[in-house]
Amino acid sequence: MRRRALGCLLLLAAACAPSTPERPGPAAGEPGASRLHRFRVRSTAAPAEVRHDLSLKQISRLPGAAGSGLKTQGLTTIKHELATRTRFSTATGDKKGVYAWFDDVILEVRISSIVIHIPREYARGSCEFEIVLEHERGHGQAAREQAALLARRLEGALSGAEDIPTRFDPVVSHDIAAAAERLKTVLAKFVDPHYERFEKEHTAAQMKLDRPDPYDAVYRKCTGWK
Repeated sequence: MRRRALGCLLLLAAACAPSTPERPGPAAGEPGASRLHRFRVRSTAAPAEVRHDLSLKQISRLPGAAGSGLKTQGLTTIKHELATRTRFSTATGDKKGVYAWFDDVILEVRISSIVIHIPREYARGSCEFEIVLEHERGHGQAAREQAALLARRLEGALSGAEDIPTRFDPVVSHDIAAAAERLKTVLAKFVDPHYERFEKEHTAAQMKLDRPDPYDAVYRKCTGWK
């Protein structure tokens, strides 16, 4: 009943569209400028996988198993990711600089894996099996809720962002490679604080489910504990 293993992945995949020999659109603040140009945020979660093939002893050796003298009766491992997919365009400026802006930014908050381990000593359908499963499912649900909250925060922040380069407010660099790096840096600066907050809150939510020690309560519900 101890959760574990929070995996994090930030991916920036950028594709450069053919350049055009003119400055792109109106600058920020000019008529026609828009900061909602094909920016999307979504949250996805993999279904929980229930494993019933390991013994109590084997589960206790997995990363995230209970320590401090406590006995592991079940375990949920969770992996989460923030995938960032982008497409950007460039244009040659009047002074031979390169203007660059995002055409698409898709942020996907993923709970990519939820694996629930229930000891094989407890037969399917037994009181012990069902109690452990109920508790461990709570960890998965908490992870999904935190991911959905992060997605909402990112969407709200993105809709009001003043420094995300769009066609109407591009970055300017001396070449395409430098422009791409600047775009990547700008997006990371925007995304990273929100993801760091998510990781802290996710960890706190998972730990809360195991405090105080849940075994005191579940032991009273069943009589066949090993």
